[in-house]
Amino acid sequence: MTRILALAAGVLLVAATWAGRVPDAGAAGPPPDGGAVPVEGSFGAGGLHTAFPGTPLSADAAAAVERAKSGEPDAIRALLPFFATEDNERLVRFVTTLGPGAAPPLIAALDDPDPRIAETAAGLLGELRARPAVPKLTAFLQSDRPRRYVAAWALGEIKNPDSIPVLVGALRDPNESVVKAATRALINIGRKSTPAIVASLPASSGRARKAMLRALEDIEDTKAEDAILSVLETEKDPVVQAAAARALSKCGTAKSYAPLERWLLSGDVGVRVEWAWSLGILIAKPAEGALRQTLEHPDPNVREWSARALENVTGERILYRDAKGKMTLPYNLYR
Repeated sequence: MTRILALAAGVLLVAATWAGRVPDAGAAGPPPDGGAVPVEGSFGAGGLHTAFPGTPLSADAAAAVERAKSGEPDAIRALLPFFATEDNERLVRFVTTLGPGAAPPLIAALDDPDPRIAETAAGLLGELRARPAVPKLTAFLQSDRPRRYVAAWALGEIKNPDSIPVLVGALRDPNESVVKAATRALINIGRKSTPAIVASLPASSGRARKAMLRALEDIEDTKAEDAILSVLETEKDPVVQAAAARALSKCGTAKSYAPLERWLLSGDVGVRVEWAWSLGILIAKPAEGALRQTLEHPDPNVREWSARALENVTGERILYRDAKGKMTLPYNLYR
């Protein structure tokens, strides 16, 4: 089984990955139920930076760049339509050379009625880490306008702690692209996000709760451990249980061994796989006996992931019986 990377797709989310700033979805492990983020706009998975990579700018675009070097607000704003037809990466690099002086016309462009212009402006403000843009980006995110997911991305790049409650609130947005962009933004901000997420977990449910757990998984803060364990005491949704198990694999300590072992020996097959994965990641040696029990489970996936976890726990290669009844070694996803 290969873990599906739950990377956010879209204009500036992909731009962030290109720039090497957004954390990856994680190491290989049990496949989450998600996948690529649905794209609101027409940019597709290529994003802002890959419309025409490596293509020289047209004469009109090159002339617009020359005019924008003056720093005149109108000249900077006049660049925005070219993101639909030119090598976006070149344009982004140029705008970032303008520094903070480029922010005011881009902030004004957030009100543009053309969704693509507003989206591009928001993304560029994130690239510039423009703190003065936070109020307008917040309003954009909390509106019902199209492509507002990019405002969440930009707030995650700016990393103003005041944006954390706004981003946590966005995890309840009905638009899945917004939820996933806000999740990635909180991960990008890091452990400063933990208290607000933990405080919101008890009253959360469904997709919002799953997103909170997803964020905590990549933030990797053991201060979230108790809150995640509390979720598992009452949560009935196997999808959310699985998200909590993955979160514990990164936020858990020895305190989580016994609960994970208990849940490993009960519950849905898919969730047992997650318990095994987490115990392996945590190298939970006290759980060896339980993992050897599930090594004989009727489901081949549970057997496989139990063997894989046992390899990590014991440091030895472990055979398991595959779906055809053949004794085989699992490929190792932990290292």
